[in-house]
Amino acid sequence: LFKLAPYLMAMGVFAGYAVLPFSHRIIGADLNIGVLYVLAITSISVVGILMSGWASNSKWSLFGGMRAAAQIVSYEIPTAMSIMPAVMLAGTMSTQGIIAAQGGLPWDWFIFHSPMMFILFFIYFISALAEGSRTPFDLPEAESELVSGYNTEYSGFRFAAYFLAEFSNTWIAAAVGTIVFLGGWQIPFLAPSEINTWYLELLSLVIFFAKTLCLVFV
Repeated sequence: LFKLAPYLMAMGVFAGYAVLPFSHRIIGADLNIGVLYVLAITSISVVGILMSGWASNSKWSLFGGMRAAAQIVSYEIPTAMSIMPAVMLAGTMSTQGIIAAQGGLPWDWFIFHSPMMFILFFIYFISALAEGSRTPFDLPEAESELVSGYNTEYSGFRFAAYFLAEFSNTWIAAAVGTIVFLGGWQIPFLAPSEINTWYLELLSLVIFFAKTLCLVFV
């Protein structure tokens, strides 16, 4: 269990990339339950965290694992609830469908659809911070009391796998925020059907990455 835990956590996070539309056509699988899939598959990391905390045979790791799991599970609910109105507006759970329901210009994005959607974006963003254990929600990794948290007993590649999964999870959270609230890869003044050349495809890819990286840096 000790050796398996970091890989299980990484698998749960990286499987989420399958339904993220990086551009008009670049997507692993456009599932009709894409949003639900992301929320479900990234929750597998909780099992990896609990396994690592318990199998490390260290009280610091166990405390850190319990804290991390409790925090991630707690903030899953506001994350899902804040995404639900956007799913209702789009009429689909498909990530491509949610982007298609928006436009390229800021006032066509769901974040500016209504005051409630504007508030929900910030609820989602705060919940995503907590799920990714970013400051000020870095309680599971409280160095002052828990040494490092659930990964205290790890070293080498397995230690690196935790951080790889953690930062990848931050990127997924920002990408989902971009898809649901910020119009995804939509190009201003162009309908999705008009994106039919490689340079427009590349432009949609750049737009998606720029929006996502802005959220990651914040």
